[in-house]
Amino acid sequence: MTTLVVVFLGIIALSSVVQAVFLIGLAVEGKKLGRRLEEMERRFEAEIRPALQNLSKLSRNMADVSELMSGQARRIDVFMADTMDRLDEAAGALRQVMLKPVGTIMDITALLKGFRKGLEIYRRLGGLDSERKGGARRYPDDEHLFI
Repeated sequence: MTTLVVVFLGIIALSSVVQAVFLIGLAVEGKKLGRRLEEMERRFEAEIRPALQNLSKLSRNMADVSELMSGQARRIDVFMADTMDRLDEAAGALRQVMLKPVGTIMDITALLKGFRKGLEIYRRLGGLDSERKGGARRYPDDEHLFI
């Protein structure tokens, strides 16, 4: 039995040695992996961080430009509204200036048309000759008025 115990103890010792070698190999590979990860992190920081910082700076600049553009748009809107109001006022003043003489001319024209129409009707009715004769006034189309 002692040989059997020695064999089992030998197997246990051999498996412990194999296990120790395996753990040492695992530790060495873990250390290599750690170095690789550190190298990747350094490269990431060296290459990607500046790009991210530039992107951040770009977004801040775009926000500033957007704010400036919105202020300029408001100023243009106020300027255009003021210009339109002034144009409306100028058009109203021009209309007043133009309508005053035009209104007087239109009044005189209407008065002359009225006189002309009155003279035309007076001549149609026979004028002064008809009043002297005392005759009835006749119109060319007055036959339909009689029953």
